Parts: sequence; C-alpha cells; structure tokens
Amino acid sequence: MTAQANIRFLRQKEVTHITGIPRPTLYLLMSKGLFPKQISIGSGHCVAWLESEVLAFMHERIAAREAK
Repeated sequence: MTAQANIRFLRQKEVTHITGIPRPTLYLLMSKGLFPKQISIGSGHCVAWLESEVLAFMHERIAAREAK
C-alpha cells in the first residue's frame, strides 16, 4: 500500500466535529493562515480538507500547549 492510498478528504461537518472548531471560526483561522486551506473536490462549493493536515494542526496545538 502506498502513501497515496492513505489520503482522505474531510467535509466541513467532519472537520468541525473532529476539531470542535465552529464553522465561522474555522474560516477565520483559514483567512489568517492558522488552519489548513480547503481543497475544491467538485464543481461549485464542494470543498474538503485533507485529514492529514487537520490532524497535523491538532497535533501542533497540543505541542504548543505542552511547550508552555
């Protein structure tokens, strides 16, 4: 199995559920470059986030807390 086989897209509802970050805050953090940007996965407004990037964001937040 290659690394490519492990790629998973998360829709906004999943990202909000996993991170606990409400939708408006999610987009605010993205606009400030503090959260991974979404990827267009279809026509129109169909977007998703890479699971690996969302999990990396969460691990970074945990590490920042531990560093204090």
